[in-house]
Parts: sequence; structure tokens; C-alpha cells
Amino acid sequence: MASLANGCNRVRAVQWDLLSSLLMIHLYCFFNFQFYCVRSLLFILNTAPMRVFILTILAIAEQALGAQETVILDPINVTATRTERQISEIPNAMTHFERYPQQYFQPGITLDEFARSTPGVFFQNQANFTQDLRIAIRGFGARSAFGVRGIQMRVDGIPQTLPDGQTQLDSIDPGMIEHMEIVRGPLASLYGNASGGMIGMTTLEAPRERFAMSPRQVFGQYGLFKSELFAGGRHERFDYTVFGSHLQQNGWRDHSTVENYFTQAKLNFRVSDDSDLMLLFRKFYSPEARDPGALTSAEVRAAPKQAAIRNKQFNAGEEIDQEQMGIRFRKKPTADQEFSITAHMLHRDFHNRLPLFDGGQVQFDRHVGGVSLQYINDHQLFNRPNRLIAGVDYGIQNDDRQRFNNDSGQRGAVVLNQIERVQNVGPFFRSEWRAQDKLDFVLGGRWDWFLFEVKDVYRDDGNQSGRKTLSQASGTAGMVYHLNDRHQIYANIASIFETPTTTELINNPSGKGGFNPNLNPQTSLSQELGIRGVTHGFQYETTLFYIYTWNEILPFERPEFPGRAFFRNTGQSSRLGVETRLATPEWKGLRGEVSYTYSDFEFEKYTANDVSLKGNVFPGVPTHRWESLLRYEHPLGFFGQFHVQRVGAFYVNDSNTDANNAYHLGQLLFGWGTRYRWLDGSIFFGINNLFDERYNANTRINAAFGRYYEPGAPFNIYGGLRIRITPL
Repeated sequence: MASLANGCNRVRAVQWDLLSSLLMIHLYCFFNFQFYCVRSLLFILNTAPMRVFILTILAIAEQALGAQETVILDPINVTATRTERQISEIPNAMTHFERYPQQYFQPGITLDEFARSTPGVFFQNQANFTQDLRIAIRGFGARSAFGVRGIQMRVDGIPQTLPDGQTQLDSIDPGMIEHMEIVRGPLASLYGNASGGMIGMTTLEAPRERFAMSPRQVFGQYGLFKSELFAGGRHERFDYTVFGSHLQQNGWRDHSTVENYFTQAKLNFRVSDDSDLMLLFRKFYSPEARDPGALTSAEVRAAPKQAAIRNKQFNAGEEIDQEQMGIRFRKKPTADQEFSITAHMLHRDFHNRLPLFDGGQVQFDRHVGGVSLQYINDHQLFNRPNRLIAGVDYGIQNDDRQRFNNDSGQRGAVVLNQIERVQNVGPFFRSEWRAQDKLDFVLGGRWDWFLFEVKDVYRDDGNQSGRKTLSQASGTAGMVYHLNDRHQIYANIASIFETPTTTELINNPSGKGGFNPNLNPQTSLSQELGIRGVTHGFQYETTLFYIYTWNEILPFERPEFPGRAFFRNTGQSSRLGVETRLATPEWKGLRGEVSYTYSDFEFEKYTANDVSLKGNVFPGVPTHRWESLLRYEHPLGFFGQFHVQRVGAFYVNDSNTDANNAYHLGQLLFGWGTRYRWLDGSIFFGINNLFDERYNANTRINAAFGRYYEPGAPFNIYGGLRIRITPL
């Protein structure tokens, strides 16, 4: 009994120590947040770009306030918080994009074409299809060696993020996106396993007509040739859409050819007056995507178009064949309740060749499945409206992975053969309460349980089989204060839990199979304060945030394995940032947007190779970045768009010894469209890299031998033709 009592006392002591530590951490972050806010705001206001930005806003505001007519915009509803809400009711920084006419006249190659001028979101790697578009939100995702990391992504409500937290963008064609929602900041309490935020996309909806068809053809320099075809229709309780595309491009750099095919079919059935069913089928096939690799700064200066020698020697590249299916059923048994179930399956056959001999060819056969259950109930809490969302997500991922030696592009002997499995269960809840007429409160939580397993089939180097269980809760609390119908102040605090992906775990620096035993999950605490609204048709938003992270996961390379990314925990880091955006109302066919992002990200505690890196700046993210966008439509059918962005210099390694130079990019788009009875037609032309800037389109963080840089294409043009047919 005495030993039992002593054990209970030790448990209570541990619990009290844990609670005390969490309280001290929160107080430390809170007071540091206030200090950093004052320091950084003074610094930001004293920078030339910010002074120009403020003067621009004041000049525009002066013109707007002098207008006699007040412009009232329709409220924007979003579904990023798992239920339809107005942006004004959500205590998070969020940007919503509807497809506007000029987006039909982009090349349609990468998703950043849809989400330009978004503060806090940094896109890289638009040209290397073997690495995928890199998306970083508040710095999370900048570490990704391929694919998207730290961000949850969904298309038509179907998860694109795997159970282990990684997302592949190759099977999402920007030409089929109807609208996009980007939540900047953590939503781990709803979706789990992501630090940066969430991107939700809805594909093209069925046309209002009984039937419509729209082919589109794009061509451009460096062998760009993309064909698209959209068709859809409505029949009483049923509507459908079909989309297909084919892309081929030689690329500006040597050894950067790509070709892929994409198809999607979406069917919607209104089963009854209170229920509906959606079926989704998607196919992606890429027979060829070559990787030109990264260069040193000297190589970039000498010949930026060249491919890395080893990438050509080992024929670096990949082939992919993927199928996905999703189904969603929703029912509203009463006006105040909704129940939904979503199921999805994915199969991916993947082959790639890395620029190295030992294990340089990777092949895996991936099967993914998942089910989500969700219940929504609108009711009264203390005689005030409250919406309760509760549900559970389950996902399973199974990879049958092999590695072979890469003998100058030919497959050599097998050196690894293992089966990797990830399972995730995540129950969640969210309560959205209108406490007063002008005050909304949000409280949410989620508990995530992960099981990582590896079964070693290749035993020549011993049995590397193992399993790893990770679990933790994530929570959020937020509030929105409505100054009036069109202006809000919001704040939130959230905890974040993010596991390593399977690829990050099995890329073992020891060179063996199994898991990297030294790689642990990262956790963060985020605090955010913002203001947004609409005045005289001008939409504005400004957000200030502070995020403290423990065990930040970052990539590095080893000289004996160039081109292969390994991962390690960096100790502790902090992120302080400001995001602001202003969009003008339409005036005689003219609309504009401007955004600015300030990022003060640094290591608070980090030792690498026995050297302290405390105070070093986080690599891969510029401190200053601004974008502006100007669109014009003439009643006679002429249209144009001008986009420009300034990306500040940023470091490319943890030691801050090498940096990527600042650069300006511009795009000019113009064309003409007309309509005759049942036929719409448009012709368009565009200029990319309008200023012919020498810049790097991608950087590889902590790359070996200083090979950090992947140069971007110079001044180049494209054009195309789009037709929309709606038979009478």
C-alpha cells in the first residue's frame, strides 16, 4: 500500500509538473509575443517597402472615402472549418478565391496561378515536376524536399493529404478549380497533423445549362503544349462534370521534360429533399518527368540552363500512375442537424531515379483508404445560438517499397525491400457560439493517434522491422468581435502536433532500412490577432501572429548521398509575422490587389555538428515579400492582367552562410473574348518573367556541396484559345 501511495504521489507530481510547464510555456510565449510585436512593428514601419505600402493604402483610402456611393458586397461563405460559415464568423486568417475570367487564361500548370497575392503563402518550384510545387504557409512547408508538408489539403471534401501528413499535388490540375480557400495558421484541432494551415479546393461545378462543353488549348516557349476539355450538364436531380487534360513541356533547363495526363469525373445526386450523394473519380498518369537538379552559385552564374552533371548521369526523374475515388453522403434529418460520411481510396504506383548509385532507384506501390464521419447540430446554448461539430477521421496507408542501385539510369541490385504502414484515428469537436450579438466564441479539440509500422523483407543487413506509436491532443480557442456588420477583430490560440512523414522516418541517415530512431514529432503553440473588413467596397485584412515550435523538423543532405534528403529535429524556433492585404472594388472594369508579408523566423535553441545556431534565421522563407495584381475588363471584350511580386533575400541553410538573392517577377496577360448565341470564344497571350530577371525558381534547403539553386526561366511567352459551347 505504501508503494502504491508513493506511486500515486509520483504520478500526481508528474502531472503537476506537466501542467506547470505548460502554463509557464504559455506565459513565456505570451509575453515574448507582446515584446516581439512592439519590436517588429517598429522595424516594419521603418522599412521602405512598408512605407510605400502604407502611403499607397492611404492614397487609395482617401479616394474611396471621397466616393458618394457605398458598395455592399455579398457575404462570402466558406467550408474550411468543416461546415458552411461566413468568413466574418471565423477567428482565423483566411483568403477565399473565386475563379475569375483571367484565370481561364493562365497556362494552367501549377496551383499558385490561382492563389496569387495571398499574404503569408510562399510558392516555389513551379518548373520541376519531380519535386512538386512547394507551398509554405508561415514558413511551414518550406522544409519539404518534395510534395507539400505541414499543410492539410482537400479537394471537393476528399482528403489529398495522406495519413502520415504528406500531400502530392501532381494529381490536382489548376484548370479544374472553381474556388479555393486558404486558412493561414493551424487547424490541427479539426484536421490534425499540420502546422501551417489548410487549403480547400472545389472543382468546377456543373453549368446552369442542360449541357455545356469547353475545350482549351495553351502553347508556349520551351515546348509548352497543354490541352483541356471540360463538359457537364444538369438533369433534374442529377448533375455531372467531366474534365481531362494533357500537358507536355520540354522545359527551359536541360533534362527537365515532363508529360502527364489527367481525368476527373464528378457526379452529384439529390437522393431526396434532405440528402445528397457525390461520387468522384480521378486518374493521373505521368510517363515522364525529368529532374534537372540543383546547381551551385558558380554554376548558376556560368550556365543557369544546364542540368546537374549527376542528374544527367543517373537519368534522374520519375514515373507515376495514380487512381483515386471518393464518395460523400449528406443528410439533414431536421433543419438544425446534418450528418455526413465520406470515404475515399487511392492507389499510386511510383518509380523514381535519384542522382546517386547506392539505393538511387525507388519504387513503391501505395494503397490509401479512409473514412470520415461528421455530425453538425445547431442549437441554443444559454439561450444563444451555438453550432456543434463532432466527428472522427480514420485513415490507413500501406506502401510496398523497394530501393535498387542506380547504375547510370539502369536498375541494379535490390538494397531495400520493406512494407510500411501508417494508421491514424482522430476524433474531433468544435463549438461555435454567438455569446452576444457582436461576439463569437470558438472552442475546438482533436486527439490524434498514429501507428507507424515497417516490416523488413530484405534481411541481408539484419532485421530492421519496427513500429512507432505517436499520439497527442490539439486544441484551439478563438473569438471574433464584430465592430459592425462589415468590420471584425479576431484572435485565437492553438496548439499543434505534427508527426514526421513515412518518407522522413524511413530516410535513415545510417543508410539502413527501418525508422530513423532520432526523429521525433514537432509541436507548436500559435497565437494570432487580426482585423478585417470592407469599407466603400475596399476589402482589407491585417494579421499579427507568433508561433513557438519545439523539435522543428528540417531537411539536410549527406555528402555520400547527394540528392537524397534526410531529416532532423532542430530544437526550438519562433515565428513572428505580419500579413496584410488590400483589394479594391471594381471601377469601370478595373480591380486591384496588394499584399505584404513580414516574416521574422529564427532558431531559439539549435545545435548542429557541435555548433550553436541560436539566433540564426530560418532558411527558405524571405523576410519581406509583397505582391500586387491589377485586372481590367472592357465591355467590348478586351481584358488584361498585370501581376508583380518582390521576393526578398533568404538563407538556404541553417548556418546562414549561403543565401538566395532577392528578385522581382512580373506577368502580363491580355486577350479578347466575344459571344455569339451559343458560342463563347477567347484568345489570349501572356508574358512570364516580364522583367527578364535572373532568379532561382526553387531552393533546396541544406543541400550537399552547395547545390542549393534551381534557376528559373527568363522572359518567355505563351498563348491560347478557349471556346465554350452551350447548344440550344
